[in-house]
Order: sequence, then C-alpha cells, then structure tokens
Amino acid sequence: MDFRSRRYLLEPRANAEDVAAVARTLRWPLIGEMPENADRLESHEVIWGKSGDLTLHYQEDVLTRSPAAFVTGEDQRRVQVASRILEQRLKPATTEELLEAAEAVRPSPADYMLAILRLGLGAPVDFDQRFFDQVRNAMRDTETGVRYAAVWATSYVEWPQYEPLLVRASEHDPSEKVRGDAAVVLAAYRSLHEEGDGS
Repeated sequence: MDFRSRRYLLEPRANAEDVAAVARTLRWPLIGEMPENADRLESHEVIWGKSGDLTLHYQEDVLTRSPAAFVTGEDQRRVQVASRILEQRLKPATTEELLEAAEAVRPSPADYMLAILRLGLGAPVDFDQRFFDQVRNAMRDTETGVRYAAVWATSYVEWPQYEPLLVRASEHDPSEKVRGDAAVVLAAYRSLHEEGDGS
C-alpha cells in the first residue's frame, strides 16, 4: 500500500526548481518528468526520489494552474518526515488558509470557482468534514460555473462521501454540462473502487 501526503499548494510564482531545492536537501535525484496533456487532464509533473519507494513530486495543476508538491511512499513514517521538510522549506498554504480563502471570495463567482477547485486540490487525503461541506455547498450554488468547479473539486481526493453528491449532480443538475462532467467523475470513482475491490 502506498501512502501520500496531501497536495501542498505553493506560492503562485513557485516552480519545479523550488521543489528541486527540497529534493537536493533530501539528496534525492531526479527520476523523471511527465508533460502536461490538457485533453486528458494530466498535469505537468516532475518526480525526485532515491527509488520508487519514496518520491517527491512537483505538479502544475492542469485545471487551476496552481503549483503544488506532494510526497508518496510505501512507508507512512518516511512520507510524513519528508512532508514536514517540504512544509518547512516551501511554506505551502495551510488547510485553514484554503478554507478561509473560499469563504472570503464567495460573493464573486469567478474567484469562488477557482477557490473551490484549489480547495479540492489541497484537501487532506483523509476525509475532512470542513472541506466536504464547502464543496457540497458549492455544488448547490445558483451559479452554474461554481457547481461545475465543485464537481471537479471532488476529483482530487478519493472520498466515498462525495459519491452521493456526484450521483445527484449527474442526474438532477439543471446544466447539461455539469450533469455530464459529474457522470465522468462518478465513473472514475466507481472504477477506482472496483480496482480496490479486486473486481
């Protein structure tokens, strides 16, 4: 079983070189780089590590253009240690700051859309009721764009609690585009669960 830190959202001007500096601190060499594929919603990603067992990732999210970093590995303790070093060096946005940012821009639909996507991107790996409530509320918003952003915000973490929201959006949202994208994200969720069950 692999463990992963949450995606740490970095300063808007941050780039791969900032995360490479952390890799040098850890003495982890570059392993590889994957280009962005916007058609498949695949983000540009750079990976460092001594092996595939413990890796540091830089990612520029394809939907929000937000730079982020995270750690994956087979040993939870080592992932946590590397994550703490990443936090100390790069000072990413805290979960509280992400929540506060979404509340602060709620009156502006365009800004709220981005904040909800960033909320999904930076959500904890384990279920967090505060993040869930924000996304659920956004999925009920009168603005179509906000509901669309909320659907895609659910795609960053694998929380089963999101599935009923996606089912409702895929069947009942007034927008055909939102219904269609909710069905796409829901299908991805169900595919992941089938893989997890070994079916």
